[in-house]
Amino acid sequence: MQRIACGIVVAAMLVVLWFGVAVAAVERPNALDRRVDALTTAALMTEPARALVDPDRQAAATRRVHWTLLGWFLTSLFEAAALLYLWSSGNAATLRNALRRRVRSEWGVRFLFGAALALVARVAALLPAFYLYRVDRILQLTTDLTRVWALWWVYHTVVGMIVAGVIAAVVLWLAERTHQWYAYTILAILAASVGWAYASPYIESPRAAVPLARAGLPNVAVYVSGTDSALGDATVLGAGPSRRVVLSPGFVAGATEPEIAYRVAYELGRLVHGDRLSIALIEGGVIIVFAAIAIVVADRVRFRRDDDPLSRLAIVGALFALVYLAAVPVRNAALGAYVFDADRYAVALTGDPAAAVRSLVRASDQRMEEVCPEPAATLFLYTAPGTGARVSAINRVPSGCNY
Repeated sequence: MQRIACGIVVAAMLVVLWFGVAVAAVERPNALDRRVDALTTAALMTEPARALVDPDRQAAATRRVHWTLLGWFLTSLFEAAALLYLWSSGNAATLRNALRRRVRSEWGVRFLFGAALALVARVAALLPAFYLYRVDRILQLTTDLTRVWALWWVYHTVVGMIVAGVIAAVVLWLAERTHQWYAYTILAILAASVGWAYASPYIESPRAAVPLARAGLPNVAVYVSGTDSALGDATVLGAGPSRRVVLSPGFVAGATEPEIAYRVAYELGRLVHGDRLSIALIEGGVIIVFAAIAIVVADRVRFRRDDDPLSRLAIVGALFALVYLAAVPVRNAALGAYVFDADRYAVALTGDPAAAVRSLVRASDQRMEEVCPEPAATLFLYTAPGTGARVSAINRVPSGCNY
């Protein structure tokens, strides 16, 4: 009990630290903002996106893609290698036996074993994760100090351990009691995906109002969040009369009022079209399909003498880390159409396509994203189509992208 209490205290401290960390945003407006502000309406409506963005920034975006892809692949490969070694060396079975000697509850053993697997995977991927942080730090896309990044890493590690422990305990408990365990697991994954899609925006709390409300829909207020959020430029909170759009302060500081109107309308478009639910179901479905592939492949691997369903979770985790490399392109391809639909809705609602183009160009410059993403970036890094294609759909000018 004392160890459990200590664990709860540590988790609570991490949560407090997470909420208390102030992420310093790059000062806005900046030179990039002033350059985008100077673009004329005629240029925005007659030029392709690649002619509107900053060329130096685009060159840096290409370098960033190459560096990020390396770290992204190494993350999955390191995780898979660590978990595979844990199983093949017999250490997974040793860990299982050690837990069973110390923990009476089989539920507790399964939870702790799942949490341990998550910890192994996170530690194995620590170097690639730090490398990716340094890439963004060098390119000045983040102002987080190393200690702040480390706190975030610890926080996400703890959360990942808890989630992995619960999944291991629940799935093995279901498999022990019914042959239809997979059906219940599928329903649980879909429910969790939908629940997270609707619950995650509440991480951010609005503190100050922006003088822009409704934007074509009744009872929709607009707020600026108290701190910059990992949620991005904007999100929608609440439902019905309490519905509100929350914007990040960095976005509001750099954008013009018509751009803010476009961004609000874009978020409302996603709400009207039910994108949040659809995307959650797609992501849940991708998880289900590729997790099933990992389980089927794991079943084809011969059992060791000291194997049981619990210890073999290590090889399932290793295979899932590998099939994740194939799952991400499927998810990214499925999400592209929703972005175009929201763009069309926002332009129709605001009646200002130039503001939409300006907003997209500004975002590409600030975030250092490729206007014409190379195929690997489209497959693995970007969940939205390239700015070149989005701007082309708005101003009807050929994107000029070669791929």
